[in-house]
Amino acid sequence: MGERESIYSYFCERLFVYVLIMRLRSAPIRVRGSKEKIFRAAIRLFRAKGYSATSMRDLAAACGLEASSIYNHYSSKEEVLQNILFERATEFFVQLEPLMRMDLPAPMHLRMAVDRHVRVVTSDVDASMVFAQEWKHLTEPHLGHFINLRHQYRDYFIEILQKGIHAGLFRPINEKFAAVGLLSTLNALHEWYRPDGPLSINEIARQLSDQLLFGFMATREDELGLVMGSEEWSGSRSIESANQNS
Repeated sequence: MGERESIYSYFCERLFVYVLIMRLRSAPIRVRGSKEKIFRAAIRLFRAKGYSATSMRDLAAACGLEASSIYNHYSSKEEVLQNILFERATEFFVQLEPLMRMDLPAPMHLRMAVDRHVRVVTSDVDASMVFAQEWKHLTEPHLGHFINLRHQYRDYFIEILQKGIHAGLFRPINEKFAAVGLLSTLNALHEWYRPDGPLSINEIARQLSDQLLFGFMATREDELGLVMGSEEWSGSRSIESANQNS
């Protein structure tokens, strides 16, 4: 079994564990009707006030419901948070999985992963903020499940960095430290991204990947044939093309 197939099997094994965890959860991930209204209101309130400062009465008022009606859909405030966090985690994993089937050099692989992550974060900045900051309010066993998923996601980026180091494309670095720093930068997008801002999602993904990637490169990009501005390596068109093929 080759390196790429081994990595793919490694990822699929962990994705299977993740899906199993989700099936064992009593609360469904996807929500509809009044439950969805509560779900969306909770995202807004948890971002504006924080999880601790938001009460079930606050949720009911935001939805135009009686406080007792909330409990027809959620047994507790934490169950609402669980649904928000694990649904968001699902979106991140779903975006990454197709990349494992692509035979890409590590620099392009990293660009693609950054692009996918940026698109999930910017698709709902309120939910992304809750995902990044409020997960510590989970209790066991859900906290343990969530931390395991975070580690699995981080490990995917570690695999890319290791591949680049072994190929001589990235400098020898501490892969775990680098992956944690990279994801911290990407997850902070919710703090400043605005849909009507001066940069498009494509531009944000490209500039972030440029800034992050060049810190890992073993030599100048033009010496590796990864010419800046070329469609093959850095243009948004190459990322969009690869996305369409995944």
